[in-house]
Amino acid sequence: MSCENEALVETLWNHIWIDQSLDRLGEVLADPFVRHTRDGTEHTTPRRYARHVSSSASTIRPTRLHFDQISSVDDCVFARLALEGINVAVGSTIKITWLAQYRIAAGLIAESWSMHQTGLDW
Repeated sequence: MSCENEALVETLWNHIWIDQSLDRLGEVLADPFVRHTRDGTEHTTPRRYARHVSSSASTIRPTRLHFDQISSVDDCVFARLALEGINVAVGSTIKITWLAQYRIAAGLIAESWSMHQTGLDW
């Protein structure tokens, strides 16, 4: 089961964020999906999350993703990853490093906790 949970998180990042396959969000996210970020807690739907991904991609076009570490315990997946892309406004490259935890329920990502930092290279 832990490999399936990790694959689900990898699908979120590779197919949703990198490939922009937003029609696949229903295969990945629970409805509702709860996000905990530095901006607070948000209860959202896959459709609203798709708008978030689209909005983010309008300022940063993701081009590459690398998982430095991904592991799971019970229903939680822990990931440390780096997203590289193009800052659309200025045309320069950007790197965003993430620490994230995901809770999986009924085969979908039900909740996430995440922090990110630009320019950080471990």
